[in-house]
Amino acid sequence: MNTKKMNMRKVNVKMLAEAGIMIALSIVLNMIKLYKLPQGGSITPGGYVPLLLFALKWGPTKGVTVGIIYGLIDCLIDPYIIHPLQFLLDYPLAYGMLGLAGLASKNLNFNSVKGKIKLTLSVVFANFMRMVIAILSGIIFFKKFLPTNIPYVLGSFIYNISYVLPNTIICIILIFIIYPRLIKLNK
Repeated sequence: MNTKKMNMRKVNVKMLAEAGIMIALSIVLNMIKLYKLPQGGSITPGGYVPLLLFALKWGPTKGVTVGIIYGLIDCLIDPYIIHPLQFLLDYPLAYGMLGLAGLASKNLNFNSVKGKIKLTLSVVFANFMRMVIAILSGIIFFKKFLPTNIPYVLGSFIYNISYVLPNTIICIILIFIIYPRLIKLNK
């Protein structure tokens, strides 16, 4: 077997092992609820961070895939399903969006100000896209729980930003603490 094939196999095994570990870490961290909303959504101590770190290292395609897998597992652990489309939106698609943080994975230099801004924007973007999916689900499937005196879009936005924004802030803080150490480990 040639060296290139052996190196690819090592990368694949390493990527799969890291995917499993990051999914497991996300499961554990998401079980710790700092605050849980009545129709789904919660604030956790960095439950999205392992998925975001995986995406930052391995790129958006693998990041989205791992996010989707996590979403499916999360649904098995703590399901809240009222419709098949709602299931797709709230679980595999919403968590899959976290993998979009991997769009910043190429040439990410954390030691520069530009790199730190790129990293922050990628985390914000991934969380924002997750929130867009949750807002859509809220508008379609959770209207009856939204206030009737404001538009459904605004009501769903307020509901979802109440947990996505704190989670995003927690993610940024933790990633700024963890990411430089991960870079040193991978050298």
